[in-house]
Amino acid sequence: MEAQWASRERNLERFVTEQPPYSILVRGIEEVLPTVQRHGMGTLTYSPLGGGWLSGRWRKDAASAPTSSARPSARFDMTSPANQRKLDIVEELAQLAEQAGLSLIELAIAFVINHPGVTSAIVGPRTMQQLESYLPAADVALSSDVLDRIDQLVAPGVTVNPDDNSYGAHELTAQARRRTRP
Repeated sequence: MEAQWASRERNLERFVTEQPPYSILVRGIEEVLPTVQRHGMGTLTYSPLGGGWLSGRWRKDAASAPTSSARPSARFDMTSPANQRKLDIVEELAQLAEQAGLSLIELAIAFVINHPGVTSAIVGPRTMQQLESYLPAADVALSSDVLDRIDQLVAPGVTVNPDDNSYGAHELTAQARRRTRP
């Protein structure tokens, strides 16, 4: 809002797009999407599979550590209560996807790209097989019943594991400041 106001007041180019993370497990951006829509901005989201959590790779019966050391450990520590909650949610979502005749990947991507405030999503497949598993989601329209069930599992605007927050006013937190004030 402030950037849009400053651009208007100073006759400058305005921001035209926002690039937040967005998935069923990381829904904090939903509080911002109405503002983005109101200002006619595009929203290019990333990580609709929640860093792999919604690909089906990490499941309760076969939870393993990520193969990349570049992944923050707090996001994938399977002993963490927040990540245990994510495992529970993934199990519920896998069942929901199956009931809807979809793969978990299709459900997750369709959830993101069908939000009216989302212009597009960066999916980031590493292989052709991954890309081919993502593409059917472009033609999926989720029913109100499916969306309602997702909202029951993860409420709108909620990020299940706070360590997954890579978006927001982190620069305003005390630990991010160069100097603290008394």
